[in-house]
Amino acid sequence: MRIRIGVVVLAVVLLIAAYISNIPSEAETEAACRRALDNTSTWAERPDVCLDVPTETYRTFLLMYELREEGLD
Repeated sequence: MRIRIGVVVLAVVLLIAAYISNIPSEAETEAACRRALDNTSTWAERPDVCLDVPTETYRTFLLMYELREEGLD
């Protein structure tokens, strides 16, 4: 009986660890947002991947993208 409880607890811990490891970090989310920017991105129309990025950070990424497109980076 103790072994069975131990196996169940271990399985639950492993499932929780697997779930947590699949959540992207803030840096990964921001990098994905920067890659998703294109000519159709605006302050009001964000790519879906950028919805979790804070507004100020998104605006900074958008301005950096526009400057890079103008050759001013």
